[in-house]
Amino acid sequence: MIKTTQTTIEHIELVCSRSYGQVTASLQDRLGSFPDPAKFRSQLPAGASWAQIEKTIEGMLGSSGLSIFHKVEHGDLLSLLARRPRRVSQYAIGNPLLAIRMIQHEPGVALYAPLRLAVYEDGEGKCVVACDRFTSLLARYQHPKIASTAKLVEQKVDALVAEVTGEAANPCGMNGSH
Repeated sequence: MIKTTQTTIEHIELVCSRSYGQVTASLQDRLGSFPDPAKFRSQLPAGASWAQIEKTIEGMLGSSGLSIFHKVEHGDLLSLLARRPRRVSQYAIGNPLLAIRMIQHEPGVALYAPLRLAVYEDGEGKCVVACDRFTSLLARYQHPKIASTAKLVEQKVDALVAEVTGEAANPCGMNGSH
């Protein structure tokens, strides 16, 4: 049986005055690094308690409260195609503790966690940070813990994007500008 659901996704693109290099370097500074699952498990003591696991994960979070799971450099291949340098990166970012808080109630949330953030130079050389608003991605899941956790993740992403771009506004549409 196939189930199809239509959802409205809010997509945000923030053009900023900082360069691509400044924004990506700032992202790297504010994001922790989460290893692959096998490496993560090897860092835990045998029979680790949930409190020990949480503490280990918290130590992998950056100052933003988020970690990078992986980064894809699309610009490298685009440069080969276009025969000119292109700067386009996709980041998979999140907080495993917050993801678990949602996924335990609805495993389908795993499709959206970690969330994606793109940083690229537009046709005029301006740096753009783009993301889909996390609450809109998860709006179809009608569980209060999912909704409240999605808002918390979105707030962390908003703060991160504001910091790395130097834009004071709520870049991903939080605080009433929905």
